[in-house]
Amino acid sequence: MFQELFNIYTPIIFGVLIGLLLKPTNEELAFLAKIVVYIFLSSLLFVAAYTRFSRNPDPQVLILSLLSSLGSLLTFIFTRLMRENPEITLTAMYANAGYLPVGIAQSLYGEEGVASVGFYILGNNATSNILAPTLSKHRIVDLKNMITRVVTFPPVTAILLGSLIGLSGLKIPDSLIMVLKPFSDSAASIALLELGLEFSMNPRLDLDGFKAYFYRLAIVIPLTLVFTNNVAMRGVDRNVAIIESVMPGAVSCVPISRELGLDASKVARIIFTSTLLSTAVALPIVVYAMGLLF
Repeated sequence: MFQELFNIYTPIIFGVLIGLLLKPTNEELAFLAKIVVYIFLSSLLFVAAYTRFSRNPDPQVLILSLLSSLGSLLTFIFTRLMRENPEITLTAMYANAGYLPVGIAQSLYGEEGVASVGFYILGNNATSNILAPTLSKHRIVDLKNMITRVVTFPPVTAILLGSLIGLSGLKIPDSLIMVLKPFSDSAASIALLELGLEFSMNPRLDLDGFKAYFYRLAIVIPLTLVFTNNVAMRGVDRNVAIIESVMPGAVSCVPISRELGLDASKVARIIFTSTLLSTAVALPIVVYAMGLLF
C-alpha cells in the first residue's frame, strides 16, 4: 500500500517543485488545465466507461452517482442551515471527484476504478452545478447555462458516450482505442502533476477551508457508510466510494465563484486548505486502512 501512496504523491510533489521553479502564470495554468480535462481525463474516462460496460453491463455503478448527488445536496442543505457564507457552501458541496480520485483509482484498481470515479463525478457535478446559482450574491445567474455546463463538460460527455456505446454492444475498432490509449494511460499522473502546480501558485491557508472540509466529512462519511453497508455496493465501487468520501473541494469552484460574484480568492484559499488536509492527513489514513481491511 505504501507503493500506491508513493505513486500518488510523487507527481503532486513534482508539480509543486516545477511550479516553484518555473512560476507559471495563471493563464498558463488555465491552458494546461484545459488540456488535462479536454484531452487526457476525457480519453481516460471514455475508455474506462466503454471497457467496463462492454464487458459487464451492470447498472450497480449508478449507485455511485446517487451517492455523490445526495452527498452534495445534503452538504448544501446542512451548510445553509448553519448560515455559512456562500464560499464555504460551494466548496463543501462541490467535491474534487475527478482529478485526485482518478489518479488514486487508476493506481489501485485500473480501468474499472476509473469508471467508478466517472459515475461518482456525474452525480457530484450535476447536483453541484444545479445548486450553485442559488448562492449568487450580485446578479441573477442563468440556471440553463449551469445545466448546459454539466452536459457539455468534456469528462461527463466522455463518460456518457463511452457507457452508451458499451451498453449498445457496438465494438469500437482497436485502432481507435490504441490512439486514445497513450492519453488515457498518462492522464492520472498528469492530472496529479497539474494539481501540484496549482498548489505552488497560492500556498495560503484559510480557516474557512477547515470548516468547509469538515462540513463535508460530517455529511459524506456517514452517508457513504450507510451506502456501503446497506446498499448493493461491493468491490471496486465500494472502495472508490470510500476514497471519494474524504475528497476536498473542487478546483472548478474557483471559476464558478467568479461567475456567481463570490470571493474567488477566498475560494482558492479554501480549496488549497481542504486539499492539503485531504492529501496530507485523511487520504493516507483511508488508503492504508483499506489495505488492511480489504
